[in-house]
Amino acid sequence: MNLHKRIFILLLTACCAQGTARSQEIAHWQQQVDYTIDVSLNEEEHTLDGFMKMIYSNNSPDTLSFIWIHLWPNAYKNDQTAFSEQLLDNGRTDFYFSDKGKRGYINHLDFRVEGVVAKMEDHPQYIDVIKIILPTPLLPGAQITITTPFHEQLPFPFSRNGYNKGACQVTQWYPQPAVYDPKGWHPIPYLDQGGFYSEYGNFDVRITLPKNYTVAATGALASATLIPDSIRTQTLRFRQKNISDFAWFANQHFQTDHDTLQLASGRIIDVYAYYTPKAAPLWRHYSIASIKEAVRFRSALIGEYPYDVVSIAEIKTAAPGTGSPGITSPGASYPTLAGITSPATVKALDLSIQHAIGLNWFHSILGPDERTTPWMAEGFNTYYDRRYKNIHYPPGSPEPQPLRLPTPPQKSQLRNIPAPAKKASHPISHSKKSNTHPNTSRQTASAPPEWIRRKLPADPALLLINTLAEERRDQPISTTSEDFTALNYNLIAHAKAALWLQQLQDSLGAPLFDSCMQEYFRRWTFQHPAPEDFRTVFEKTSSRNLAAPFARLDEKGPIPPGTHPKKIRPAFLFSGRNTDKISYINIAPAVGYNTYDHFMIGAVIHNFDLPPNAFQFLLAPLYATNSHQFTGAAYLGYSWFPGGPFQKIGLGLEGARFSSLSGSDSNGNKLFGGFYKIAPSLRLTLKNKTARSTTLKWVEWKTYLIGEKTFTDYVQKSTDSLSYPVAISKYHFRYLNQLSFNIEDNRVLYPYKALLQFQQGDRFYRINFTGNYFFNYETGGGLDLRFFAAKFGYLGGTSPSLDLSIYQPKLTGVSGSEDYTYSNYFIGRNDYTGFASQQIMIRDGGLKIRVPNFPWLEGRSDNWVSALNLSSTLPSSIVPQWLPLKVFLDIGTYAGAWQDNPLTSRFLYTGGLQLSLFHDIVNFYAPLFYSSDFNDQLKTIPNQNTFWKKLSFSIDLQTLREKGPGHR
Repeated sequence: MNLHKRIFILLLTACCAQGTARSQEIAHWQQQVDYTIDVSLNEEEHTLDGFMKMIYSNNSPDTLSFIWIHLWPNAYKNDQTAFSEQLLDNGRTDFYFSDKGKRGYINHLDFRVEGVVAKMEDHPQYIDVIKIILPTPLLPGAQITITTPFHEQLPFPFSRNGYNKGACQVTQWYPQPAVYDPKGWHPIPYLDQGGFYSEYGNFDVRITLPKNYTVAATGALASATLIPDSIRTQTLRFRQKNISDFAWFANQHFQTDHDTLQLASGRIIDVYAYYTPKAAPLWRHYSIASIKEAVRFRSALIGEYPYDVVSIAEIKTAAPGTGSPGITSPGASYPTLAGITSPATVKALDLSIQHAIGLNWFHSILGPDERTTPWMAEGFNTYYDRRYKNIHYPPGSPEPQPLRLPTPPQKSQLRNIPAPAKKASHPISHSKKSNTHPNTSRQTASAPPEWIRRKLPADPALLLINTLAEERRDQPISTTSEDFTALNYNLIAHAKAALWLQQLQDSLGAPLFDSCMQEYFRRWTFQHPAPEDFRTVFEKTSSRNLAAPFARLDEKGPIPPGTHPKKIRPAFLFSGRNTDKISYINIAPAVGYNTYDHFMIGAVIHNFDLPPNAFQFLLAPLYATNSHQFTGAAYLGYSWFPGGPFQKIGLGLEGARFSSLSGSDSNGNKLFGGFYKIAPSLRLTLKNKTARSTTLKWVEWKTYLIGEKTFTDYVQKSTDSLSYPVAISKYHFRYLNQLSFNIEDNRVLYPYKALLQFQQGDRFYRINFTGNYFFNYETGGGLDLRFFAAKFGYLGGTSPSLDLSIYQPKLTGVSGSEDYTYSNYFIGRNDYTGFASQQIMIRDGGLKIRVPNFPWLEGRSDNWVSALNLSSTLPSSIVPQWLPLKVFLDIGTYAGAWQDNPLTSRFLYTGGLQLSLFHDIVNFYAPLFYSSDFNDQLKTIPNQNTFWKKLSFSIDLQTLREKGPGHR
């Protein structure tokens, strides 16, 4: 190669390298939107009327012919929005069933670009997103002025935005362009679970409203114009640069505290707290100090707070925050301003303020796409929450550990005018005494005893994260907001992301980690960083290859990885401490009762821990004080979470032994009959297509191996007319094979369940179908519909000596002697008199009436049975909400009623009142009307035809056991 060619190649290589470097430098670009908004509040109508002008700067290399616009108030317009659907998926029906007066919307829009009307087009999927077609394409580097009036109906505050009882929370309230970045447009609907992604710009906002409102708003108050009393209004002007959103809270009852804070650079900022009189005893003494500590703490570790004002306001939401243990409940955080619900303790207030103020750094100042990468805001912020908590509330410190101010901050006399600057108050100091202020005495009222606290997990969030991971119900940190389950959004996007950062800090060392984070903050302030940008800064600053830790963002699993094998240790009652290293054998006292064994005393010994062990056991040995026998129950199980088509595979073995008969022979010797049960099972739980699915599908094989002791014969003394049992037989053995198919949807709106069972025993088969559907009422409660059908048949013919009646389905409630799998708890399983005899089991037709003296009225069949059961809650106008009273109606038929000369009418029915206690575990039934078949026969026995004798009750513990250990 000659010299000229070499020189040419070197020059070409240098130019290419220089061009590549330059292209990397200019690769990042972002749009800018500057706003001027005038808005007025109509207090009587709870509406806003405004006019908005925005200057849209196209800093992209692309020519734009349209702009997507967010109209987020329309999320509250009806029950077909993405917001409404997400609330239902997350278990809330309050918005779905709200009346029209509580809904919200935005209209009266007239978009004009440089004075020319812009055509609007609806988004094909979201009602709260539209597209405006630009009259003239917007070239790269150019800018346009867009104007529009708007009218907004404020909703009830189901989420962040709304009006209620003199309090306004005005958020996501004005038309706002979607982000356009190198990945394209980002039109997104409003969601309750999930943050936002908005362009940066400068805001100039004028708010006109009645003078009796105090306003907390984004930015600094530039002016306040008080209009004469005859008009009774005021206009407040707020300005702020370099923010992505603007929010304001107005309240007729706000009290305001103001102070100033000098930052490390010497810059002085204003600090405000807004709260209601009810919260004043706590907020007045601690809120300002906590805000200042939050700003100092994060400024020192991340980078200095860039704005000139910071504010916290007390707000209320329709539903309390559902943050998981260790996670601060969500509030509403915006640039320079955050709203939180008022906590009950000093510590809770401090931690809530830390979290809300901290979001300024990762939500407002850095501004990542929170909808697709929530961990970059919530997870980062939670990481610093944990660092703050470990410093100021270290593990083992007394609860609570209140803040103490040398001098409470002075209260501003003008609610909307910034108070004169004052010298910054002292930092928060922490005292271990609980009586540093008279208002802190209540903090210890609900604190658990010390011996309980020692058993609680040191990090509840970590425990739950690892529990979900063990059950394969967790999701990767990199999951988008809308794809997270409600639980995982708190546990994964917040807590697990924070723990991931903690691991990154541990691997780099705290000084280097802090240096990397400070460089990340400096480099990407106001610039919408993406995950790859965060990684690039950390790798470059640390000179480390961080491929391995960043790969874990896309992975599921525990954090840190579980320790195996675990040590085994006994625990009284329970323990949640260090379960990643210790497997506890929990021991607790146990008491049982039935009319034969009477009180049974013993213990429950189990290893049900969190995270769950693969092998689980529960042993409940009991000593019966009447029968003087050892009774009890046991369970052994082993579970796999294999992935693929199966969410879970579970092997189980359960057993039980109790007395079920008692009596005395003719000599007065006590005799006890009873049963034992051994039931092996295999259940395959199918995996759902998406993590947010609320369906549960499983198939199970179960075999019941049962032995029963009964009285052999009866004799009668010559001196009286009573019959006495002679002796107890040996155990008689029988079996039952059962194959079950279950599908259910535990959604909050109209949940349902369908269970199909095939049963086979000696000389018979039985097919059962039970379907449940719940119809929600708008005012709460609902109608529970149950449909049951069964088919019975013989195998190998019948025999006169073979009594299969207990297996045959029937219409009326099942008695204890007919519980042929011993799956339910009965006080007196074979009692035929007294209160215990009035217990039934809702298994077959479920007609809630007892007719033991008239067996032909029970609707028993050796062919088929079908029934419909309805149970409805009652309106609060009829029954107070604290009284769980319902009405029921049962109707059914059976094969024998359709034959010639039937013993009963074709359809039998009952109806009456139902009292449901302990979340429907214990139910009492009072039949008030029923078929003439029942009425005619009951009248023949007056002492049985009383209100109290016709009462029945059920103890439905089997509904809990159906779910089994570790069920969702």
